[in-house]
Amino acid sequence: MSVDAGALIVGDLRALRRGRARHFAPALALSLLFVGGFLLLEGLRPDLWLQPGWQIAAQMAVWLLCLVALPAVGVGLWFPGRATRVALGLMAVVAALVGALGPGLMDMFQGSGPMGQGPQLDRCVASTIGAGLPLLALGVLSGASAQRRRAGGALWVSGGVSLMALDAITWHCPSDDLGHNLFSHLGAAVLLLIVAAIAGLLAHRRQRAG
Repeated sequence: MSVDAGALIVGDLRALRRGRARHFAPALALSLLFVGGFLLLEGLRPDLWLQPGWQIAAQMAVWLLCLVALPAVGVGLWFPGRATRVALGLMAVVAALVGALGPGLMDMFQGSGPMGQGPQLDRCVASTIGAGLPLLALGVLSGASAQRRRAGGALWVSGGVSLMALDAITWHCPSDDLGHNLFSHLGAAVLLLIVAAIAGLLAHRRQRAG
């Protein structure tokens, strides 16, 4: 009696992917609940739909990339080629910057926009980190950071969490002040990214070792 090794391997891979899909779907639903709850409690900015169309499109792209695409790569549901992975990462970062800074981004490049507020701890810093920490805890406690053997998967999840938190605070705070948006929104998201990356890598090492 011969054994079809190829069929067994394909079957194991399909079972592994189904298991990861079962892991991914509840995490996605909980992420939506956390972000939606944050925006419900904090409130949407009154001029949300009055922003330039291209800025709203960038913000929508961040939701799609960071809720679905980046985590799917991180947990091993999607295996795009290297060029596609690089493109995804760059698109997520660019979309987050455009969505968060809007017209102020061009003012910053041209050196014509006033910086306004400098670095300080304020409500938006606390809100950005507060919006991201439950998502980070979900990723760590659910084992999402350890779904793949390589530690890089944890960084994809961490990046998605941080950019989602940045998008959430952009939908809440109506500030047009470039300095405030740079330091209290973008700066807080970078800080959250560092914390999320460290936590994800530590969780990956511990969970894979266990």
